[in-house]
Amino acid sequence: MLPDSLKQIIQSNYSLLVKRKQLQMRAGQKQMIAGIANTLASLQLDAEGHRLDEAPAVCVVEAGTGTGKTLAYLVSAIPVAQALNKKLVIATATVALQEQVLHKDIPDLLSHSELQFSYLLAKGRSRYLCLAKLDNALRASGSSDALRDLFRVELEDPSILDRALYEQFLARLGAGDWGGDRDDWAEAISDEQWRPVAVEAGQCSGTRCAYYSSCCFFRAREGLAKADCIVANHDLVLSDLALGGGVILPAPEDSIYIFDEAHQLPDKSLSHFSHQLRLAATGKWLEQFAGVLGRLRQELAAPSRAAGLLEQSAAKALEVRLQLGEAAISSRQFAERAEAASADGSTRQFLFAGGVVPLPVREIFDALAREFVELAGKLSKLTELAKDALDSEDAEIERALAEQWFPLFGSAELRVEAAAQCCLHFSRADEAGAVPEARWLTFRELGSETEISVAASPVLAAGSLQESLWEHCFAAVLTSATLTSLGNFDFLRKRCGLPDGTQYLRIASPFIHGQAAVLQVPRHGFDPTRSEAHTAAIVAALPGLVQHDRGVLVLFSSRRQLLEVQAGLPAVFRQHVLAQDDHSKQELLRLHRAAIDAGKRSVVFGLASLAEGIDLPGDYCTHVVIAKIPFPVPNDPIDATLGDWVRQQGGNPFNEISVPQACLRLIQASGRLLRQESDTGTISILDERLHSRSYGRAILASLPPYERRFI
Repeated sequence: MLPDSLKQIIQSNYSLLVKRKQLQMRAGQKQMIAGIANTLASLQLDAEGHRLDEAPAVCVVEAGTGTGKTLAYLVSAIPVAQALNKKLVIATATVALQEQVLHKDIPDLLSHSELQFSYLLAKGRSRYLCLAKLDNALRASGSSDALRDLFRVELEDPSILDRALYEQFLARLGAGDWGGDRDDWAEAISDEQWRPVAVEAGQCSGTRCAYYSSCCFFRAREGLAKADCIVANHDLVLSDLALGGGVILPAPEDSIYIFDEAHQLPDKSLSHFSHQLRLAATGKWLEQFAGVLGRLRQELAAPSRAAGLLEQSAAKALEVRLQLGEAAISSRQFAERAEAASADGSTRQFLFAGGVVPLPVREIFDALAREFVELAGKLSKLTELAKDALDSEDAEIERALAEQWFPLFGSAELRVEAAAQCCLHFSRADEAGAVPEARWLTFRELGSETEISVAASPVLAAGSLQESLWEHCFAAVLTSATLTSLGNFDFLRKRCGLPDGTQYLRIASPFIHGQAAVLQVPRHGFDPTRSEAHTAAIVAALPGLVQHDRGVLVLFSSRRQLLEVQAGLPAVFRQHVLAQDDHSKQELLRLHRAAIDAGKRSVVFGLASLAEGIDLPGDYCTHVVIAKIPFPVPNDPIDATLGDWVRQQGGNPFNEISVPQACLRLIQASGRLLRQESDTGTISILDERLHSRSYGRAILASLPPYERRFI
């Protein structure tokens, strides 16, 4: 129960914040504050402050646009976290919201209330430059000895090593005007340029590293243990949980998590617990790696444990390479039955029904997994030798050698362990009655060769989140403008495996939707099941539909339809179109805003990534056009496997998966129109199924209460 003293702290600081910022108290915001505070303070604690309750305190809040949810969870959760001696970890799904929380909302709260707390931004290791790897990269660019080759073999394309850029990094670090944070570098850095010099967990020797005292990553992390509030993102939190928790961020038992944009949490979780292995690329890497290990052995003058391990690792790498070849042969038998997975046909996909891989194939991949595990063990011994050399002057290899070995063998060990995990998940049989994993093969044409990828993934995030998050964390808040589907939280609850006792709040937006926006749906002539006719209907209707609007956002579910509509439009209209494929997301939005600011017209054509997380208030967007109900892609292996399982349990996958998921996406997409209380405009959903089908009418009824019109 929330103590009166804590309630008074929250209420007084909220009142002060509203007064000093000259805001209006909102009933929805007050409801959210009370709901979060009461939930977080509801746990029974032992003498050391650990929860006695079997499940964490979890509060799920759907807060409509305009509620002011960020300030609501800050003003309620921070005092509770401080009182309970817990860390508050705020995780966003997008960089834009992270920057808003970090640079606007938290400073506003500190400036306009009496709350006092420290806060820091936490980023993953990979956002920081590794000085040891930078040194290796500069040497690898101009040398060909075995150690340089060892560095270069970690890269699929050694030619990407950009010596000129790396020398700029070194100069800026030396001048003291850059701290090694990728996001602070003025110019864009490609992933290919950055990866060879980025910090990675398996490659980091920590305090043993010669560069530790000036390490960009550890400098950035110095204050993390002391901060009251840590701002991160979903990916970083999930990465920490996947490692067992408390590795990168504070321990889950001592943390209150705020998952903002929580509608993305299930999909983000699936990506973190999925596995993929490219057979040809991995085989090529193993062959090159074995060759370099052999050359390293030749550079060691006398027989030693290190020399023996290098010989054994090289031999084992070649053995695994042969086993990979057998796995590729066994996989090719499914190529003829694979279905197209790309518009140009260069990528095909074979899904194992129900996640069941035939026993002979499973046995091959199970044997391959054991080979990878054995190789990983040998590499682990090599990294231990390097680690010993970093700790002692009497080790059998020189420290200078160890400093180069450690990150490179550590990286190889991680890669081999990941391959082993993929093979294990691909080859194992699911427990009877349990939700299966999705397992599939992808065949991709690369010139004259075919790359085969093996993949395995959970189909529901519930199990992974239950094991890594709900069993360990102290408390959590999940919030977003869109968490319900078809009017309830059931879809989110099932996908996230939310514990019993979770508190649910649904807070309406303060916007008066019926006065601010018109939602129009065609009665006839727009049937997406007849794709060519549907595209032609959009081409014919679009110019007239948006003729009175300068700022327009048109959202498509498929790239193919986007391109066909764009090509079919009159040239006079097409000159105003900005298509997503033609520009980066940031540049696309910049060009759009610039056109509107100049008094011109701009029509943005976008796909799913523009259906959420973008902010185009006022004249920047007065009409949102949605081509059709955004159902999941029918050949998605995860959804297909889950659908098969639901069907086997006597359920209806269309009603239980496809419709709720489409409903969530449609609410998100339509929400691009009203971003502030003064916004007005039109939403056109060019899909007659919202009128003609029962599921469409159910989806339509779950959308905010815009004024409805049928056209």
